[in-house]
Amino acid sequence: MPKSKIARQSNAVKRVRNSQNVVPLNLTIPYKNTSSNQPKSFDVSHLLHLGGNKKKLKISSRTEYIRRFCKKANQYVSNGNSAVTVSNIYESLRSYIAFCEAVDVDPFTESGYLKFAGNDGELRHRIKMYHPSKRLWEYSHGDEIGIKEATAVNQLSMLRSALDWCALPVTDWARHHRGFSGKNTSYKAYSDQEEKLLVARLSNVFFALAPQLIAAKENNTPLPATLPIVIALGEHEEVVQIPTSLNKKVGKSKKDGTAVNTGAAFNLTMGAGYHLMCFFTSLNDSNVRNISHPIEVHIEERDKTLETVRVSSYKPRANKEVDALLLGETFDVDKRNGVKFIKLLERLSKLYGNTEDGDPLLFTLDNAANVSDSFNLTEINKKLVNQLHLLSPNRAGNLPWFKTLFYAYRNQQAITLKKAVNHLGRTVVHKKVEAIAKPGAVQGAKNSGYCILSCYTDLPLKGILLPLTYSEKDSDGYITVSFNYRNGLHGCFNVPASDLALIKDIEHYANENANKQPKKYERLLLTKSSRFVPYDWEGISPISSTLMKTWSVEPNNYYLSLQSSRWREMTSNQAYADGGIQAAQSLLGNTLETLDRNYLNGDPRLNNVITSQGIEVLQNLNNETNVEQAKAIVAKRRGIPILSHDEAKKMREESIKTNPNGLLCNGQQVIDGKNTQRATNHKLGLNLPCTEFDMCHKCQSAKAVNETEAIYKLISLIDALKDTLNMYPDAKSEAHEKIEQFEFTLDGASDTVFEEAMAKFNTQGRHPRVSIDHAILSLGRLK
Repeated sequence: MPKSKIARQSNAVKRVRNSQNVVPLNLTIPYKNTSSNQPKSFDVSHLLHLGGNKKKLKISSRTEYIRRFCKKANQYVSNGNSAVTVSNIYESLRSYIAFCEAVDVDPFTESGYLKFAGNDGELRHRIKMYHPSKRLWEYSHGDEIGIKEATAVNQLSMLRSALDWCALPVTDWARHHRGFSGKNTSYKAYSDQEEKLLVARLSNVFFALAPQLIAAKENNTPLPATLPIVIALGEHEEVVQIPTSLNKKVGKSKKDGTAVNTGAAFNLTMGAGYHLMCFFTSLNDSNVRNISHPIEVHIEERDKTLETVRVSSYKPRANKEVDALLLGETFDVDKRNGVKFIKLLERLSKLYGNTEDGDPLLFTLDNAANVSDSFNLTEINKKLVNQLHLLSPNRAGNLPWFKTLFYAYRNQQAITLKKAVNHLGRTVVHKKVEAIAKPGAVQGAKNSGYCILSCYTDLPLKGILLPLTYSEKDSDGYITVSFNYRNGLHGCFNVPASDLALIKDIEHYANENANKQPKKYERLLLTKSSRFVPYDWEGISPISSTLMKTWSVEPNNYYLSLQSSRWREMTSNQAYADGGIQAAQSLLGNTLETLDRNYLNGDPRLNNVITSQGIEVLQNLNNETNVEQAKAIVAKRRGIPILSHDEAKKMREESIKTNPNGLLCNGQQVIDGKNTQRATNHKLGLNLPCTEFDMCHKCQSAKAVNETEAIYKLISLIDALKDTLNMYPDAKSEAHEKIEQFEFTLDGASDTVFEEAMAKFNTQGRHPRVSIDHAILSLGRLK
């Protein structure tokens, strides 16, 4: 029916779509890597698409999960937590989604989670493929590398956080698979030999360059093009020229044109300062980076000659400041000390940029001489290990690989070796041999030849003249290789007779190259040269850490790895060195005889546990808390401890009888709040020992025992408890808390004991004293 005239003339408002009322979907998280100081907004909307590619199909059902994830991530950082953690959780979620897509399962479902983390899931497969003793070059093309179980624990923790942020019931899903019991492998401490080398070379570069940089700034004089430092190599010395220019010759610049030359004298000095700070304070990476002005020097009232410096750094996760004390006591490098070091570093820092209170003590300068917003330690370390020639004492382990490379380059071939990630997210080996141009083959043969020779000697290899001379084989099967430098000095090193052919092949190749050059040039064993004109490389070594990475030689296998964690582990171990016994004694409140008998001759890892417990005790001491009270506070905070203190002595003297849970106690229940055993005894009018084994996870008397049978019982209890969860849904949350507490307790067991216990569990099933009825009884109080 046609509209009436009145209707046609109506002034009714027409509906118009207002784009201002449409809120765009903002899927961003704060993202921060270790090289940047500030987090950046990072768009994660690609996770909505197949393969993480926005050009592919969008899966709308994921939108709500990813939106919740972003909301929680932003909330997490706004609450003062680390953006680096958010970045790691995001990476875990991204790789998990990629895996689920590859096996055609929905990542936001329980089946997807169990496909990855379940009892026969992907993580357990990767653990089985891990062989810690194999180096990358020992694998064949396509071989899986696998992961440590401790890595799997970390990956699963990150994934569970990610799925929890997506508002998925991941805690319920986790009850349907066994937990991972991987114990974190402690960082390898620097050996005495490595410590001596590092401290000598790092302090050498810092105390050589810092005064010159300070003097130039204070006197307003221009710096020369280079500043010299002297590196001692046995009986020889090498003068290394460190460039002062902040301009970066190669590499990318930021959009504003700024770039950081990490090899510049100032930035290299700051890098050395970072590691010396780790050496003096034993603080971790984030704490050292966060040390800021002002630095205060205190004079000891009772000893006017003793100066101390206390540096503070904020630790966000603990919501507290972390302090370290630098003493005016000397260490074995030219009578230098911590106070002298920190004073010099503070002066340098203030003169070149950061002067206000709260400004970081450590920083780098960009090419405009401004304070950079990043402190890229990875790149600084690459320069330090090369310029200071920080070779690993274990580098000879790479000889078979260097030999393979040398002969491949001689045949004008290059071996490409690297890690790759396949469609399932598994790390595999990519190994390929291909022909290359002659210039690259020549330089590759020279570099690999240098690395081979450097595995036999610490002497400088620059300027060695041809020919070499060889001795007869000695009684130990070694041959002495002798040579002359162009400056008239002599040198030699020993090689096994079986390696003589390899050394002669390197010399033969050098002779081939020398025959092609004009006779006016010296005939050198190793050069960095064009076809006809030989010339020396800059610095001590022509080998960069980048080349080691290209050759897939792991950190610390050729060059030493520079890490704050290794400094911390070293100082922890040194608590038991001869000079540190008094400190350890005061920390633990033990006699020297007890330390020597029970701790110093024991397992080094256990010694480290004891040290950390002693430090915790020390932190709790104050005017109102004595040693025993401080020990009690630490024991209470740690929950059920593995016996590491004085109880360890008893384990050696008497047989240990554990309760059905595999735990040891004195029969006296100690629980915060209501003490149920005391109430029971009061009603009966008796003083009976505790039999309430369902309360062990809350009791301070309960202690785990590092013994196979005891750990076997505890593993069996955890397994039985998991089987009962669905029988008592109302008790799930508290029961899961109990399971997690017991699994945490397992982490304290030594690797050997845990493996033996797991072997018994896998072959014999649950311990005879642990049954499903035992677990049901344990849950009875929770129902």
